[in-house]
Amino acid sequence: MSDHSHADTLSGANQGTGGAPALSVGNQYVRSVSLNVPDAPAVYASMPARPHIGLVLDVNARQLADRQLTFEVTLVMRARGLTTPPSEENPEPAALYEAEIAYSGLFALPPSEREVLETMLLIDAPRLLFPGARNVLLNLVREAGFPTINIQPVDFVALWQARRKQG
Repeated sequence: MSDHSHADTLSGANQGTGGAPALSVGNQYVRSVSLNVPDAPAVYASMPARPHIGLVLDVNARQLADRQLTFEVTLVMRARGLTTPPSEENPEPAALYEAEIAYSGLFALPPSEREVLETMLLIDAPRLLFPGARNVLLNLVREAGFPTINIQPVDFVALWQARRKQG
């Protein structure tokens, strides 16, 4: 497949139906990665077969230039592998690992109402970034010597709505 065909495929995939504004996707990239295994190498000798995984997501968007509707959207995924799930008896179980990735993409948006722009940046863009971000995080955890985890797709609409309620 030539670069030209790839570009046509990308732009064609982003054509809205029924006159809906289209979100143009540019580069996607790993902005930052960190991994901490606090008790290595001892952690591997006593690691549970199925560690408890805590996952926190955040989405940030920033405009790249004034008067241009080009944005960098960053999906941050923080995963903590724990020896056991948190409980009343043990609210802070020992951490096996802490991994964090920031996965970004460049997006061009058509002129639209503020709420439409907000939903494109905080729902549509992270939905497009999620598969790549998940892949990087899963590979990082696996390469660190821990059992692979299964990260289900995220409801970015619910995440956006919860964030709006928080203010």
